[in-house]
Amino acid sequence: MLLKKYLPQYHYSSKHKIKISATPEKIFELTDRLDMSGSPLIRFLFRLRGMPSRMLNREGLQSDKFIELERTSSQGIIIGLIGQFWKPNGNLRSFTPAEFISFQEPGFLKAVWNFQLIPQSATSTLLTTETRIQCMDNEAQKKFSRYWLLIRPFSGIIRKEILRVIKRKAEQMTGG
Repeated sequence: MLLKKYLPQYHYSSKHKIKISATPEKIFELTDRLDMSGSPLIRFLFRLRGMPSRMLNREGLQSDKFIELERTSSQGIIIGLIGQFWKPNGNLRSFTPAEFISFQEPGFLKAVWNFQLIPQSATSTLLTTETRIQCMDNEAQKKFSRYWLLIRPFSGIIRKEILRVIKRKAEQMTGG
């Protein structure tokens, strides 16, 4: 599992899932080209957090230090992020996948966000998304815990809405 490879130990997590009447290949294609701009709810929550609209799609996320750590059509996609998320600009760091694994700088967090595809039958797939956050030290954990208390419900809403958007698009493509 890619999550265990990149962030086996973590302090916070959030997991969501949805069953989709489509093949893993179709769903992988949609997660790979993730576009959240069609969701008024996600657009509103991004604006509320001060995130630019360019981050509503996969290319915009990549340009803002959300780094693709790995992808496999059988397991999905995993994205990593290093920063101080409680700060208004997030103080995001640039890194390579290898640097992500070894990063240990105090005062920072590492986060992973994945999409995993689990075939249920020939025509249906369980799509899961999990976010894991590891604090590099106690001070970072104290600062993040207050932020997480406020942001977690909205983060969950965004993840659930992303899954619904992917489901709607995948089932429209397949007539499901």
